[in-house]
Amino acid sequence: MNNYYLNSRLAVITGGVQDIGFSVAQRVIASGARVMIWDQDDAQGQVAAARLGQGAAALPVDVADTNALKDAAEKTKADDGFISILNTCAGIASSNAKLVTYDPDKWKSIIDIKLNGTFNCCRAILQSMMEQGYGRIVTVASVAGKEGNPKAAAYSASRAGVLA
Repeated sequence: MNNYYLNSRLAVITGGVQDIGFSVAQRVIASGARVMIWDQDDAQGQVAAARLGQGAAALPVDVADTNALKDAAEKTKADDGFISILNTCAGIASSNAKLVTYDPDKWKSIIDIKLNGTFNCCRAILQSMMEQGYGRIVTVASVAGKEGNPKAAAYSASRAGVLA
């Protein structure tokens, strides 16, 4: 496994309460950074931060809400210092339906979190990274963004947007 030196860095990880996001948080902490999990579910965020141990904290935020993200970025910076790393893993379960029967509200929700949420997070943090002259952003996508999936149109479209 590669070794990374992330001492004194602060990483924001969206969707860090489970799956890929949680694994990323574990690795980042093992590399010496502190982690701030941004997730809609405050209770799950607190549980994940406790499981990660020292150096981890959580803040409830909806990545689809630009004002909430601005506030979260300001609070994180004020409480924990400059954000050095952003890893966007936030997502929700996709519908499994053909496009002709796809629920438009479910489509909008998936696009808002997976695609617009990635844009919103980058926009909320980039200015701070530019001011400090340092920053790394990792956006998580999927092969479905390249190849598509006939029964997961919103998921595929959102991942293709992130890849682009």
